[in-house]
Order: sequence, then C-alpha cells, then structure tokens
Amino acid sequence: MPTVLVHLNSSNEKETKQSAFESRTYKVNQSEILYDELERQALSLPHGCLAGSCGSCRIQVIKGIENLSPMGVIETDTVNSIKDLYPGKEVRLSCRAKVLGDVEITPLK
Repeated sequence: MPTVLVHLNSSNEKETKQSAFESRTYKVNQSEILYDELERQALSLPHGCLAGSCGSCRIQVIKGIENLSPMGVIETDTVNSIKDLYPGKEVRLSCRAKVLGDVEITPLK
C-alpha cells in the first residue's frame, strides 16, 4: 500500500502570530483517487465540485509526482488555468489524481 504524507497548515494566528504546520501519514489503496482515500480516513481536503473543473482541491506535490496517475484532459485544463499562481510548484488536483506509489503533498489555497 502506498503512503501519502500530508503537510497541513492550520492557522493559529491569535496565539502565536504565525501558522502552525502539522504532518500526517496515511496508507492508501493503490490506483485509487487521492481525495477519496484521504476522506475515507477522516481527512477532508479543500474541495468544491469533485469533478476536476473548479480547482478547489489543488495540492502541491512535494515528492513523488511520478507516483500519481497521468493527468487527463479535464485536470490538465484546470491545472493549466491555475498553475501561474504557484510558480515552481508541482500542482495536481486531489479529486482526479490516482495514487500509484508514495507521495508527499500539501493543500494549496
């Protein structure tokens, strides 16, 4: 079973004046949609349409981009429309990417 390491940014500005980061590791089923596998384990990533056209479920792939399924037409179009907002980052949609091996991600806003 592949492992997904997720870095979460939970704002704690009132107490610390900065953001706190938390990392969690999940075992997921191979060839399944990333968003679905994490939701099954009680981690709800940001999302909207869950069809790949709104881009709300965008993630940065920190490691293991080669361990996600190739992008289809819908995901490619959506990522191409938002990728300029994230220069130098590998952007994918968690509702479209299938996990093929170990990856490390963080949600993007």
